[in-house]
Amino acid sequence: MGTITYPFRQDLDWKRLAQFEIDNFKNKDKVNIIQFASSDGSEAYTQIISLLESQHAGNIDKFFPILAYDIDEEVTKAAKSGLINLKQKHVDLINKNSNRFSEYFQSSEKILTIENDLNIKASAQDYVKTYKVADKLTNKVIFNQADMYDILFKYRDNSNTILLCRNLLGYFDDKKIKSTLHIISEKLKKDSLFIIGGIDSDISLIELYLECKGFKEVMKHVYKKIR
Repeated sequence: MGTITYPFRQDLDWKRLAQFEIDNFKNKDKVNIIQFASSDGSEAYTQIISLLESQHAGNIDKFFPILAYDIDEEVTKAAKSGLINLKQKHVDLINKNSNRFSEYFQSSEKILTIENDLNIKASAQDYVKTYKVADKLTNKVIFNQADMYDILFKYRDNSNTILLCRNLLGYFDDKKIKSTLHIISEKLKKDSLFIIGGIDSDISLIELYLECKGFKEVMKHVYKKIR
């Protein structure tokens, strides 16, 4: 399967999510953000930027570091490099959501190569450029290669978790979707959040199962455990 991801994917309202996270966990001293299928780091950087730029952020240090996991060794190595590949349309997306692109990303003379990265296969009019990611972002996330099931089985929630498993379940068959959601529903406690992606939302089974397991959709693709 090819790798394709980029910051501020439009299937989620990141600004609204950041404010909801802040409000939802305002009484918590520590919040654990866990990302599965974290790929090249785009999603982690998106969430960090969104939290940093929230109008009523308060104490956002409690959300960091984000723990980002991917089973692919090469893409994890790329994420750890502190570099990221972006097309101009991705730069435009970041600017649209923050207007501070140059604070977070600087042009790099280094070239980041990721095998099977579908972003690389671009036309001359839409070429990919490598950027160095600022320390203010890389210092707030820890990337590791790991199987998400190994992490889930050991995890202990204290009603203070934001679990992102975006655009992954949609590739599973029904049996694997059910078994994965069963584990997640057993692990997450009341008030914790579970976040999926646009590909996942096309599978009606996911929404129905989450509702049965005590989750409520509080915004598009974001589910809160309510019991």
